[in-house]
Amino acid sequence: MAIVFEEPKRSINWLRVISYTAAAGFVGFAIYYLFFASSPKFDVILPVELERATQISTIEFIDPSVVLNSAAFKRLQGYADTPSVGALGRPDPFAPLQPK
Repeated sequence: MAIVFEEPKRSINWLRVISYTAAAGFVGFAIYYLFFASSPKFDVILPVELERATQISTIEFIDPSVVLNSAAFKRLQGYADTPSVGALGRPDPFAPLQPK
């Protein structure tokens, strides 16, 4: 009587093959559209606020001394006092609180 040793045949797991193929296709598709595809050509209509910001950004800066020495700046009046530092905290922050 002869003894025959054979490896069992492995069946192909089609779900795993399909899922790996789909994942590789998705990654390839994403890489193509992120790095190699041309961008779509369309006109952009800017909102009014953005157009104003564009106009403001093109203004050339002037010398501050021209503004500070102008008659209109010298006519301005201040209606508030200069801010000062008030009392901050307690003299001894570790002392127990005293009821008032």
